[in-house]
Amino acid sequence: MNWYIFFVKTGDELCVKDWLNNTFDRETLYSIVPKRIVPEKKNGKLLYVEKNLFPSYIFVKTVMDFSTYYLIKRNSKIIKMLNYLNKEDLTCHRTIAAHNKQSAVTTVDKEELYFKKIPEEEMAIILKLLNQEEEINFSKVYTIESKVYVESGPLKGLEGIIKKINKHTRRAKVLVSLMGDQRIIELGIELIEPVGSRELIM
Repeated sequence: MNWYIFFVKTGDELCVKDWLNNTFDRETLYSIVPKRIVPEKKNGKLLYVEKNLFPSYIFVKTVMDFSTYYLIKRNSKIIKMLNYLNKEDLTCHRTIAAHNKQSAVTTVDKEELYFKKIPEEEMAIILKLLNQEEEINFSKVYTIESKVYVESGPLKGLEGIIKKINKHTRRAKVLVSLMGDQRIIELGIELIEPVGSRELIM
């Protein structure tokens, strides 16, 4: 089974996720909508808000074939599957398609051509960040001599993807790859002081 992404109408992510998980048994197909908890100030009050990690995206784990694809597409709120989005993929797609016109094409060949899975290394990082509720909660972070350390939380062990932290917004800018594209996402953090030091995160 591999992970795939479907693009749906904004605001309908959870509705579609529930439909998928009720339509298919978990051993055949499982879907998630990754979320993040981030701090926001409203009317002078600090609130903790839940937001979709990738708005309009639903992650689906299944053995994808044409039959499964068309069953999924029965839901009118699902717009499309994310497939060939960059020039490299499009070039590869056209090259394979041209080659297949000259030779016999199996069903497997067609499925691999049309259904692009999320690379395992990319999905592994996303899954590592999520808790059992499919959320990314706060990480406890501190700095020593401008180097960022994570004491606990989802970013523990993933310090290399942290690009910037902001003590005022209490957020970390994190670089992740998704379907070959690099994206910056903001995750909530709890700022702490390192043991034996009063250095604050700048």
